[in-house]
Amino acid sequence: MHHDFDSQRQYTLQHDRRLSAADGQLQMEGVGLAALAAEFGAPLFVYSTPEIRRNVDEIKQAFASHANTRICYASKACSLLAVLQVVRESGISIEANSVNEIRRCLAAGFAGSQIVYNGVVKRDEELEFAIRQQLHAINVDSEHELQAIDRISRQLQIPVRICLRVEPNVKAATHEGLMTAFRAKSGVDLADAEGICRQALDMPYVKLCGLHMHVGDQVPDAEPFGAATRVLVDCARQLEAALGVRFDMINVGGGIPAPYRYATDRGLGGPDNMQPQIGANEFAAAVIREVHAWREDIEICIEPGRKVVSSAGVLLTRMVTAKRKTLLREDGSVEGQVQWCMLDAGFNAIPDYKDWYFYVYNASRMTDSHNQPVKLGGPLCDGGDYFRHGPLGEQFLLPEASAPGDVLAFLDVGAYQLENQTVYNAQPRSAAVLIDGPGQYRLIRRQERFDDMLLLERDLS
Repeated sequence: MHHDFDSQRQYTLQHDRRLSAADGQLQMEGVGLAALAAEFGAPLFVYSTPEIRRNVDEIKQAFASHANTRICYASKACSLLAVLQVVRESGISIEANSVNEIRRCLAAGFAGSQIVYNGVVKRDEELEFAIRQQLHAINVDSEHELQAIDRISRQLQIPVRICLRVEPNVKAATHEGLMTAFRAKSGVDLADAEGICRQALDMPYVKLCGLHMHVGDQVPDAEPFGAATRVLVDCARQLEAALGVRFDMINVGGGIPAPYRYATDRGLGGPDNMQPQIGANEFAAAVIREVHAWREDIEICIEPGRKVVSSAGVLLTRMVTAKRKTLLREDGSVEGQVQWCMLDAGFNAIPDYKDWYFYVYNASRMTDSHNQPVKLGGPLCDGGDYFRHGPLGEQFLLPEASAPGDVLAFLDVGAYQLENQTVYNAQPRSAAVLIDGPGQYRLIRRQERFDDMLLLERDLS
């Protein structure tokens, strides 16, 4: 097992388009990561502009056989303004799930016509703001929401484009918390779609553009996407015939998986969704096949988030202290010894609520063999604040010479980690740096300060 992990480390250094080593230290896009931690402090998120662009290009190429494709980056994956600007410059559109996400998209330079708006809760004031921006589409989640859109659009006398989110109820082999079928809160029943769409057709400022769905996140195989698209297409075909309309678009949502255990990694097993067998090409083929069986002219809208930014982000954390402890069984007998390495980043920086696997390397000693089993603990006053999913179960592998002061790198943390940071124990939220190319990097978010934490309690206006 140690050999498998270390072989993967060496393979990654030799073949990964993002990573390399110089003077024994890990580099990303030619920039030394330990040096970034020294300059900006840790914990520190580091993002790669070239990797974001490469990921977007992969998705574009995957959908090249369907020219009328709209790629809408799911901004919830990482909504840093600088990251959103890189996404915008790559030539794609964007998806938002709250009015403040819409505002972030606008602040990053997106036009309202480039934004689709999701969400199960859209308050009247949020809908009013969205309608005023003349978005590409609002994905309607309920009959009640549609009626609110009708009322507000009449008051404003502004047309609004909508899609109706339906629930295809297709099983996908991913983490239970990432499932959106059977018992999920989003969307309407297929049986209710016609009645709701008929209401929309009678609303003077509402333009019914099509249907929307979402299968799930980090789904490891293509079949659920094909099956769900087939359900969505069948529903759209039936609605076009029953209502005498012709839809402009069909939105199949997101879900393109990103690898957290790489295809070349033959080490410890784990959930299939950590080592998916598909990527953008297989996702696109499954979707396009089903849509083209119906219509080849319609706009296909997709909402990838994780695939765009996951591999573009690394978290740097410093080892602050280390110690050995005895492992005891419940009967008091000794099971063995364990080496603990305590980091300045814990679940406050990388929430582990979905049992995720990350490669962790010593960025300060990247070319040393990683063969020493250790447990990695965070700084929080919580006995559960330690990382549980390493190459040896709850243990990770680091160089034997690892010592306090070393910088560790968690790979592939670009999606949903920075966005989910907490301030538990008054731990500040992390700074972020963006690497634009070899030797080119910039601070795009400073670390939270103590005064920032008190601001909402001091400024009560």
